[in-house]
Amino acid sequence: MKSNTTFIIATLLIAAGAYWYFFTGTGNEAPLTTSVTENVDQTKFRELIVKLPGSFDTKIFDDPRFSVLVDLTTQVAPETAGRIDPFATISGVSNTGRR
Repeated sequence: MKSNTTFIIATLLIAAGAYWYFFTGTGNEAPLTTSVTENVDQTKFRELIVKLPGSFDTKIFDDPRFSVLVDLTTQVAPETAGRIDPFATISGVSNTGRR
């Protein structure tokens, strides 16, 4: 009986700690440092949004958390194109005996 009570109390303490860790408002805090500079892409995006029909709430762009976002795109090196017909036989290669 005593071990069940100890187990229940320990489980409740762990659950309370997990709740405090994950569900307290720590994710809604502003970042420590913010950069308010707006790059050219953001300016173009704002100009395009204004031209769209309907209304959009653009207050998100003024949030310091949005201005800290970083573009993580990776440049892809151009590659040469392959064969026009990848299933065509290759000249000079014998295809006998294969099915």
